[in-house]
Amino acid sequence: MKKTLVLTMTFLMSTVVLWGQEADRLDFNLSLRSNHLWRGITVSDVPIADVDIHYALDNKKNLKLGVWGGIGLSDHKGEHYHEINYYLNYATKMWGLGVWDVFNSTSLTGKPADIWNYDHKTSGHRFDLRGYLVFAESFPLRLEYGTSFYGNDRNERGDQRWSSYGELNYPVIRGKAVDLRVFCGAGFGLTGHSHFYGNGKHDVDVVSVGFTASKNVPVLGYKLPVSATAMWNPSVKQARVQIAASLF
Repeated sequence: MKKTLVLTMTFLMSTVVLWGQEADRLDFNLSLRSNHLWRGITVSDVPIADVDIHYALDNKKNLKLGVWGGIGLSDHKGEHYHEINYYLNYATKMWGLGVWDVFNSTSLTGKPADIWNYDHKTSGHRFDLRGYLVFAESFPLRLEYGTSFYGNDRNERGDQRWSSYGELNYPVIRGKAVDLRVFCGAGFGLTGHSHFYGNGKHDVDVVSVGFTASKNVPVLGYKLPVSATAMWNPSVKQARVQIAASLF
């Protein structure tokens, strides 16, 4: 598996070098967040910085190959958040589809997961198929969906749970000084088993309900995109707020 991964990465890097003349296809973004919330899960309770490095594989920049990574800016109860994900994603204004290799190496105790281990029974990697669909420009209700299909999504017997997540979100205020989007998401297991989004007791749970307010904040002549999110997870009886800024 190590050799396969090395060969794959070598091929991908060679492809980027061959297309190096298309310099505008390569880009990266940086964001700061007060914590890391994802599909109702509090992934990290400490402030984080996350970077998205991506390369567009087509002229319209719809198809992108990238690396998304996050790092905790402080410790919390011995935890130091680290995450690196690889993805291939196709996205337009109205729909998108992608495959992600998610690897969160945060460890409270013991030895961190081995990044080179891709054995489906012991790997710390989790492969995720995800996508979204916007119903219409005049009615921009957005459906988001994701299913884990390999790796670190196993029950106590070691069986794959196929943990899935579906969310509806809608921009109730658009084009104003402050925009507002509301969302509601549920977690479920495709095989009828429990899933990792909830408390582990039910096959289907509402795990994410809330809203996000966003605006551009003037900073030294630059408009800084800032968002504030309030999120409740009824399944685990938890709530969080988050402030986030996209630096570039």
